[in-house]
Amino acid sequence: MKYLVIDAALSGTGVRDKHKGGYTDPEDLGLSLTTKQRLNEWLSKYENEHYNGFTDNNIINELDREGKEIALMIKNELSEVKIKYFSDALLTNEMI
Repeated sequence: MKYLVIDAALSGTGVRDKHKGGYTDPEDLGLSLTTKQRLNEWLSKYENEHYNGFTDNNIINELDREGKEIALMIKNELSEVKIKYFSDALLTNEMI
């Protein structure tokens, strides 16, 4: 069983393999085009907020809400995968 972590780290792809370490290319997971597009858009928005210093809690909460939605989309598309969401702004983990 795969164990993936969805996060928005600047150097990552948005999908990290918890056991093997390192990031996974979303293309290699067989995700739908819609999910991959949402993931990329979310990563871009999170990056912008990172450079703003994570100063607006409303934006952070919205980004984390969206990230959890994307994590749930990935969980629904991939069978036999456990998903955790990591908030890069708040440094918190949550099982999805």
